[in-house]
Amino acid sequence: MPASPLQYLLLPLAFLVGAIPFGFLAGKRRGIDLRESGSKSIGATNTLRLLGPRAGVTVLVLDTVKGLLPVLAAKALHFEGPWVVAVGLCAVLGHIYSPFVRFKGGKGVATSLGVLIALSPAVAGGSLIVFFLTVWLTRWVSLGSILAAIAQAILFFVLEPNQRAFQIFGLITAAFVVYRHRANIVRLRNGVEPRLTFRKSPQGE
Repeated sequence: MPASPLQYLLLPLAFLVGAIPFGFLAGKRRGIDLRESGSKSIGATNTLRLLGPRAGVTVLVLDTVKGLLPVLAAKALHFEGPWVVAVGLCAVLGHIYSPFVRFKGGKGVATSLGVLIALSPAVAGGSLIVFFLTVWLTRWVSLGSILAAIAQAILFFVLEPNQRAFQIFGLITAAFVVYRHRANIVRLRNGVEPRLTFRKSPQGE
């Protein structure tokens, strides 16, 4: 079946929704540019470290929702699997390469989680377990994010064996998350990666 204009329209809309820089806006309210402080990421972890738990949790929820809503809209409009995945990818790419902050966005973790919840709650739940166990044992959010991204890519093959488009989404987002955490990987290897704390800190993610 040929794609409808609505399908093509939802792709840039999903990108723009994903591009809303909630972390940047939270920092701006307090006179802090997250792109120039801490890890220089506008994601939830850098927000938490620089602005505190309330701001960090708020940005986490909002960044997750902006991945969730476009995919739910695509499913409500009865888009086929590949189109649903394309909408989700656009939201994630919008977050990572937000034109509203000169394409210096976040690392894609929370927005990818929102897409995951809409695509497969079971895969989302499994990856969250990996994330929380890793952070609980190590207090490294970056390591938890990396392992959770890899886990969700694997879980799609295990729990959604007939959803090739979902599996491709898992592989692509895992690659993006690992790539966006390359500086964290270097710090982890050198033993200087900051651990999670709920106190405001200049360290960043």
